[in-house]
Parts: sequence; structure tokens; C-alpha cells
Amino acid sequence: APVGQKISAAGVVSTYSLAYTVSIAYHGGVLAPNGDIHFCPMGAAVGQKINSSGVVSTYSLVYTTTTDYAYQGGVLSPSGEVHFVPRSAPVGQKISSAGVVSTYSLVYTVSQAYAGGVLAPNGDIHFMAANANRGQKISAANVVSTYSLVYTTSSAYNGGVLAPNGDIHMVPFSATVGQKINSSGVVSTYSLIYTTSSSYVGGVLAPNGDIHFIPWNATVGQKINSSGV
Repeated sequence: APVGQKISAAGVVSTYSLAYTVSIAYHGGVLAPNGDIHFCPMGAAVGQKINSSGVVSTYSLVYTTTTDYAYQGGVLSPSGEVHFVPRSAPVGQKISSAGVVSTYSLVYTVSQAYAGGVLAPNGDIHFMAANANRGQKISAANVVSTYSLVYTTSSAYNGGVLAPNGDIHMVPFSATVGQKINSSGVVSTYSLIYTTSSSYVGGVLAPNGDIHFIPWNATVGQKINSSGV
């Protein structure tokens, strides 16, 4: 988009100027503790943020690429760092609470590895597996590690949601089964009612505890209630 767009608390929709635009620039965003909203760079050559006063500005990134795209989504860590989720980037990238951008080593990388991430109750940041054949997380102490998944396939999941009971549900994109990580880190799968190629992208937790998957190519909505149904 060549302009930003927002909805006020009163439901008023308006647009505003961006400092930087390019095709497939950003994917997802994160609210930092200081009130800045950071766009997560996918094919962008610079970072872009909106401060609490609505001022848009850009800043330098340490790592960028327009080939296969770098990051998809981001997660705020307990320490106030914004972590971009590596889609095809060979390194992790984060922004400290003071606004310092830095990179760090990943244990596992592959093309279109992860799409979106979730902060677990114990402070771990989990990347949601797209083409990755294993999970990857960053602990609250910034230790990067991998773990086994029960189910993997090409473009399996896209995004994730934290349930009230501490389970992290991966949002099924082309997966034929659901997959979740409980608060103890145990990975398990469960049956879905509806699956199709490129079905859902991202999800939202409702006030009643239901998780709603957001339809991409799906012709029906799908949700998981607080009892896991």
C-alpha cells in the first residue's frame, strides 16, 4: 500500500502518509513498550515505525533482502525487544527497547521456514512453522534452540495464537491437522473440521476464549473454543 490506514477507537477510518513504500514491504507489526509500532520487514530495505504521536519514520536495518523475503511477523519479548520472525533470513534480527537494531545466529534456517510467532507464558518466543521441519524458539535469556514437530508439510502453518490455558495453536495454512504446543512445551496434533490449500492466515483470541482462524482461501470460518473443541 502507498499509504497507511488506521481505525480510531470510535471506528473512524483514515489514511496517513508513509515514509517508505515498496511492493511486499512489510508483513505484520509489533507494539513496542514505548508506544512505537514497528512494521516487520519482508522485502523492505529499511525499517519503518509509527510513534505514539502518529509520526512515521524509517531507520536502518542490519539485514535485508528482497529475494525470497526476509521476515514475516514479529513478537515482543519479555525484555521489551522486538524480534522479527525469520521467513527466509539466515539470521535473526531484533530491536532493543532503546531502538538498537542487531542480528543474532539461528540454529535452523530454510527458505520460507517460519511465518509469524507467539510469546509463550514462560517467556519463550516460538516461531510458527511454514516450510520448517522443526520448531525453533528463543528463550527469555535469548538462547535459540530447536525442537521436534509432530506434523510438517510445505506451507503448513501461517501464524499462531496463545490460548487462555497456555497452549499455542498454529494457524493451518495448508496443514491437514491442527498443531499446538502446551505450556510444558509438549507438541501435539488434533483433527480439524475443514482443510484446504492456503486456507487460513493468522488468528485472533476472542474475549470468550475462542480462537478464530482468519480465512485466506477458506470458504468457511473455523474456530477452537476454550475447551479445545
